Amino acid sequence: MSEYQYLSIKQIAERDQYPFTLGQMRHYLILRHRNGLESAVRKIGKRLYLRKDLFETWIEEQGQKRGGK
Repeated sequence: MSEYQYLSIKQIAERDQYPFTLGQMRHYLILRHRNGLESAVRKIGKRLYLRKDLFETWIEEQGQKRGGK
């Protein structure tokens, strides 16, 4: 069984490897049903976490949708 790494929205905003602010992450999560991010989101109680591997795949897919840039 694989072990997955989960990140909170705050952890993503604080990490230098991701170019997102806390406000941007909240916006993406509000629209997750429309933007495809829903598959990476895990809700535990009232909190939302993102599965790191699926989140990074989602980021790469966004670049491909816009012409690969």
